[in-house]
Amino acid sequence: MNNAEVVQDFRRRYEGTFVWLKMEEKNKEVLVKVRQVEDSYSKIGVLHLDSEEFGAISLNMGSDGHSIQFKYPPVGVFQYKKDAYLFRRRPARQYQRGICGGNSIMMNVTRNLVGPITRWTMDEVRAAFDHKTFEKKEALSLLKNRKVRSVALYDNYALCLSLNDNPDHLLFHWNSPIAQVNEDGKVTSVLEESYKRFLTGDWNDC
Repeated sequence: MNNAEVVQDFRRRYEGTFVWLKMEEKNKEVLVKVRQVEDSYSKIGVLHLDSEEFGAISLNMGSDGHSIQFKYPPVGVFQYKKDAYLFRRRPARQYQRGICGGNSIMMNVTRNLVGPITRWTMDEVRAAFDHKTFEKKEALSLLKNRKVRSVALYDNYALCLSLNDNPDHLLFHWNSPIAQVNEDGKVTSVLEESYKRFLTGDWNDC
């Protein structure tokens, strides 16, 4: 490959996606978005990156002291501010290597009922890496005090405030509603029969 082809291939794989930038001098990695991969007559190319910690960063491709580190967030349900989200990879092979909507799915677990609220921001992607979840008791307290709309639980479950006149919460597994649960955490209605054994066993014990 000549330089132009190298830059074009890198642009195709990474432009508009999220990656980790390893900064050797500072001995740290920061989450960045590859805003632009620019051609250069004097260098191989220039990477224009955006980060929360350092703002806009411009790097010469192939320069010492910096390297792109690619990794996915944990797969599953996690908390982002007032909502439970989920992250998973798309199964089909994708040409883009950085994290983006082309090769990954990130959405609120309630999307099928209330519509999408994800915007693929730096903050959301970082939350996917943090992968915060709550214990059942704490989740019920957060919902009772209206501090969240939905809350991520262990093993890819989530609880959501009622979306209709029924006061009970909705229990999701991934993005599928499987039961209704009252403020005390007791199942009042099973919506998906395949989960009945779990809902009458492990759920009540946690």
